[in-house]
Amino acid sequence: MRIKAPLLAVLLCILLFPQAATEGADGYDLVVSSPLPEQRPADTVLYEHFLPKEGPYDLQDTDEVIQLSWWKWSEETNSDWPDDDAQARLGSLGLSDNTTMMFNEQKVENASFDDGVAVGRESARQQTILSLEGSIDIVSDDLGQWSLRIPVQMTPHVNLSDNTVLYIFITEDTAVDQHGRTTQHLVRDMKPVFGFSNQQGNITDTAWLISAEHLLAAGIDLEQNPYGWHITLAFFGETDEDSAKRLLALYHTPLPNRWHASTPGNFALPIFLLIFASAIAAGAVANTMKREKGMPKLNAEWKTIEPPVARFTFMAGNLPVQLKSCVTQVPWGMKGGFKTKQISPNTEHEFVVRFKEVHATDCQVSFGLEVEELGTWTQYLRLTSPRLLQDTDEGSVEIIELEAQERDHHDA
Repeated sequence: MRIKAPLLAVLLCILLFPQAATEGADGYDLVVSSPLPEQRPADTVLYEHFLPKEGPYDLQDTDEVIQLSWWKWSEETNSDWPDDDAQARLGSLGLSDNTTMMFNEQKVENASFDDGVAVGRESARQQTILSLEGSIDIVSDDLGQWSLRIPVQMTPHVNLSDNTVLYIFITEDTAVDQHGRTTQHLVRDMKPVFGFSNQQGNITDTAWLISAEHLLAAGIDLEQNPYGWHITLAFFGETDEDSAKRLLALYHTPLPNRWHASTPGNFALPIFLLIFASAIAAGAVANTMKREKGMPKLNAEWKTIEPPVARFTFMAGNLPVQLKSCVTQVPWGMKGGFKTKQISPNTEHEFVVRFKEVHATDCQVSFGLEVEELGTWTQYLRLTSPRLLQDTDEGSVEIIELEAQERDHHDA
């Protein structure tokens, strides 16, 4: 059985994906999932940077700081970076447009980055306020569009205030707008969430969904561009023990993709298929080389013009070949019969064919061959009519190369 390379490539591309979509109870098909990460330590600071219109846009990377970059200048600079959530973020906190930095929602101006981190840590929680268990799922709807779903079980360990809010931020690791501006951790989408119990010990089972339409409007296409995204879940509010609003819990992790959640077992079938395909390819190459060395080479020339006689030369390859038939196409006709001939490997066989009369059209001849181990073949050649080869020297002959070979192959 012979498998064409393009078909094999398509098969491998499909099977190399480590997970296939599975249908969920809510009508979505699960594309890929990863568990929620562990809650970040209490001294981790959420640093929000409102980028200046003229730059610079570079940020400082530290392990103890989760960074968010906000852009609020799309209308002024004709940029395709989103700015509506940046304006909404400032408005919800009652901050002015000249705000540039926040650390755990604490506005810090005219201070260094390190000083701002210190301010943020002053409000660090001293205990685990709440716990969150669940997963981050990428799901597909009935139109094939990809959405983001976060099924969770949330448990407050103390009483929380009624205005406790969860912010879900989706950031692009490295973002470039159409003018070539580049920044890291750009906030593409922000979703505030309120629907959970705030009472100590009450468990909320829910699933937060960010629809495909919402993601695409923010420039997030997880199907076409699945890499380079992070999700941050930040809970802000007060507790019975502390009336000051502060960061209660923080989760931060890359968005899952099909490779991110893969296991060694996911690659077993693709690796097997890759080895199998390699064996097929190696066999195909070996068969091609064998055929190349085993097939005979043909040559022809006109020996005489009147009457028309052609001389044919067969040079056998490294396999025995039986010359079984010789047939001409009308209007050309052969004189006499044709005898079967067995040709030994690497030997030359020469014979002539006499034709009844000469014609102005090309002479097309087909030879039936049986090559040992390669099966039966029909090989074709075409000789230009000797009338077209005549010049001032009567009886001149021109050698004609083969124009087509190795058609109509049938395995023995």
